[in-house]
Amino acid sequence: MRLKSIFFLFVFLIFSDLCYSQSSKYDKVFNETSTVLLSSNPEKALRNTAYLYEISANNTERIKASMLRATLLRQNGMRNEAVIALKRADSLAVLDKNYNLQARINGFLSTIYREYEIYSLGKVYLQKAIAVSKKIENKNEMYKFQGTLSQEIAYYEMYSSNFSKAIADLKVGKKKFELADSTIDKKFHIAVNDELIGKNYLSLQKIDSALIYFQKAEKELSESESSKSPLKGFIFNGFGNVYASVGDDKKALLYYQKAEEIAMASDFFTLKQELYTSLMQFYKKTDYKKYIEYNELNLKLKKDEEDSRKSNTDELIKTLREEQEQNQSKYQQSRIIIAVCCFVFVVLIALVVYVFRRKKYYTSKLSSDKTEVVYIEEDEKPKQEASKEYMSEATENAILEKIHKLEESHFYLNKDISLNYVAVKLSINQRYISYVINKNKSIDFAGYINELRIHYITDRLRNDSNFLKYKISFLADLCGFSSHSRFTTTFKKVTGVSPLTFITDLQEERDKEKKEQGE
Repeated sequence: MRLKSIFFLFVFLIFSDLCYSQSSKYDKVFNETSTVLLSSNPEKALRNTAYLYEISANNTERIKASMLRATLLRQNGMRNEAVIALKRADSLAVLDKNYNLQARINGFLSTIYREYEIYSLGKVYLQKAIAVSKKIENKNEMYKFQGTLSQEIAYYEMYSSNFSKAIADLKVGKKKFELADSTIDKKFHIAVNDELIGKNYLSLQKIDSALIYFQKAEKELSESESSKSPLKGFIFNGFGNVYASVGDDKKALLYYQKAEEIAMASDFFTLKQELYTSLMQFYKKTDYKKYIEYNELNLKLKKDEEDSRKSNTDELIKTLREEQEQNQSKYQQSRIIIAVCCFVFVVLIALVVYVFRRKKYYTSKLSSDKTEVVYIEEDEKPKQEASKEYMSEATENAILEKIHKLEESHFYLNKDISLNYVAVKLSINQRYISYVINKNKSIDFAGYINELRIHYITDRLRNDSNFLKYKISFLADLCGFSSHSRFTTTFKKVTGVSPLTFITDLQEERDKEKKEQGE
């Protein structure tokens, strides 16, 4: 999913709506920070957000500074700090009863939690954003926000593989954008929606519908004020995926090349990542050398991004600590005054108590109260499971046969495979599939998929000597694992040895056989 591109659009709408005339000093610092320093000098940008908050003339400016700070922290992987900044902004928006900003802040929070796959919490803030958006008095502002919010709603549906529902939500959002006035680039926002609709139709294997919406997105983008946006690269990549799915490799490559030109020129990380993934899937079936080339490019892209983010994060953490030290120094005098006042108050209380005790003449007796102890008897017998699976042997065997037949298609090599996918593919309830696998394979669904992947790759290693030359990372990706480490761990769990040991042993065995044959 294209999380970052949608997020940037979301932030753009947030800040574009807040950009009205303010103090020239505030505007100058804010514009420099948001347009230049946010990506080129994160450390200085973070200092500027603190400065902007200090010189703010009203709560709206403070909210704007806090949201800019949250944007910077989030794009450098500091989620918790970003959430703190947004919650501070939300408290100010609630205080001012500014429903427009409340809705946007909650939408922002939903996006952050979704990006980090904390979906349950993300949905809580999504519902808050939806509820508050209905209270926005300015209808035009409401339409713009709700149009963007429909994309956020769609992503949650896409996570659950509810692609049809996602399409319906995006079409509702498109209508909201059409109701807004010309103060926003409606063509651009509608193009974003239609490109995303095309993706969902592609996931549903409705190729004709996908093609229509990618064509709509291309036309709308060309007529927009942002016709040179990297969005064009995503659209071209969508065309490439469409034509690749129908076997028109020539057209597919043409559009992939166009998308790659835009990705290189814009240096847009998310576009590169999505394009490389598409090209890997394309060449996986046609050209192993090209597949390896784009797999290496994709791995390098991720590593460079992680290294850059780590470097920026280290600098930001250092800046945050310096800010804390400055704040401690700044309020040291106030703390001393408070401490002195507390001491005086305690002394006065002590004097009052002393005088009271001197005046009061009594004798105290110690008494003990009987305390009734109530013992609660607990049933120590373990609760028996209330529900059991009841299934006839014929039904169980029929499902098992279908599963075995599906295995022949190597479905498990798909990185995005899920129990829901298999249930839809076989037209069988998820619970039944899980039950049959658990009973007959003595393993859960995830373990079952991973075992199939490992058995597939060990079979290829035994029967194709070329596979002995490939890198472990390539083998991991080939059989559907998302990371080298998880592949290695699973491989050892299934075979009893590491991938490297397995390959080395096979190579030695083959060398021995060749030697014996030569003799």
